[in-house]
Amino acid sequence: MKPPYYVLKGSDLFRKGLCIYVNRIEEKFETGLHQHDFCELNYIAEGSGFQYLGDRVLPAARGDFFALPIGSSHVFRPYSSDKNRRLVVYNVVFTPSLLEEIAAAVPDLDLGGFWERLSRGPLETGRLRDSQLVLEPLFERIYEEHASLRPGSSAMLTALLTQILIEWMRQLRAGQTSAAPTQGLELIGEAADYIRKRASEPLTLRETAEHFRVSERHFQRLFKERTGQTFHDFVQRQRIMTACELLRTTSHKLDAIAAMAGYRDLQSFCRVFKRIEGKTPGQYRKAMIRPVN
Repeated sequence: MKPPYYVLKGSDLFRKGLCIYVNRIEEKFETGLHQHDFCELNYIAEGSGFQYLGDRVLPAARGDFFALPIGSSHVFRPYSSDKNRRLVVYNVVFTPSLLEEIAAAVPDLDLGGFWERLSRGPLETGRLRDSQLVLEPLFERIYEEHASLRPGSSAMLTALLTQILIEWMRQLRAGQTSAAPTQGLELIGEAADYIRKRASEPLTLRETAEHFRVSERHFQRLFKERTGQTFHDFVQRQRIMTACELLRTTSHKLDAIAAMAGYRDLQSFCRVFKRIEGKTPGQYRKAMIRPVN
């Protein structure tokens, strides 16, 4: 006997003038099995748990991606009720007509044909392990864009959804021609995430290479190939991104912000900041808080 479910309707979710809806939620055991009259993408942002998908129970952890056609019955469950074992998921839902529009714009990927085959099952063929976390920043951006709804957001949301779908299809195709991403690409994907989390710490190339058990020279070569940046440049950019957020959202003094972003002295911080942002930290903060006429 199939478990009971309820149907979610896009008309209850889409804001006026939009055919995309995005949320980021912490899954609970109270959520019920459901179907929907829209297309849906799921991306695990934090933690681990399970995706009850049709008659299958699939493990779900950070970096896992699921594509669900209309009529799919599913629900997420966290690994346990322990408050320290969270399962946080990005959900991007959109109309079938928008999927058709995007598929027509990228005919070489056969997105429409694959989605049609997916709707006939098995649903797990749309699952992807984003081991390099390439999709994660795209989900972050589409969530932020949907939350802000600035002028042009409809087009931007469509563009970001298109990027997500293209990257998904590219990774699926790569998986069909190779049993797994190359070890080097996996390593650098993990390393980039490692650096993002620790950029404000006194990271060095040697220590990071040792952490991933490769030589400095090999690590540096792979990192430049994968990111287009040297290890040093990547670290600096992450630190300046942190500093920009602090300048926009806090009233901390510049020396405090420099220290929080990972710089030992204000002079070095200001020099790197101006090189990357094209203005001093003070000029950046003034521009960000300037009242709009």
